[in-house]
Amino acid sequence: MNPRFRSVQIVSAVIAYSLLAVLALLLLLVDTYWWCIAAEIVITVSFIINLKILRKAYKFKGYALREHDITYRGGVIFPKITTVPFSKIQQVSIKQNPVSKYFGLSAIDIVNGAQVLSSLAIQGLTKEKADAIKNVITQRLNNNHD
Repeated sequence: MNPRFRSVQIVSAVIAYSLLAVLALLLLLVDTYWWCIAAEIVITVSFIINLKILRKAYKFKGYALREHDITYRGGVIFPKITTVPFSKIQQVSIKQNPVSKYFGLSAIDIVNGAQVLSSLAIQGLTKEKADAIKNVITQRLNNNHD
């Protein structure tokens, strides 16, 4: 994972929690002052906890591109390792959201044909790295189908 990915996660969290805080302020239009204060406290505490988890989560994320499959590891509280054999991959695409695009990062999205609506997303890659992984996977897919 690229070190800039940590910044992408923090900026995305700041944007999301800022929007939640603004929505909580709308409680002043509907209900009493105390509900607004309670909502803002919950949002602030959640934001602080989320930032602490995001800092640790970066260390646990990783991927391995092996001969017959790709494996992705993630999760701090509930660690998860996902392995997708190349023979089960249906689609590979590269995506960017506005925040990751600003930091020059991409995500590669791998759709697994073995399970309904199953996909694997590897985030925090440079465009070049995402293109390289996509090329390796598509070459191996083409070799398996020949």
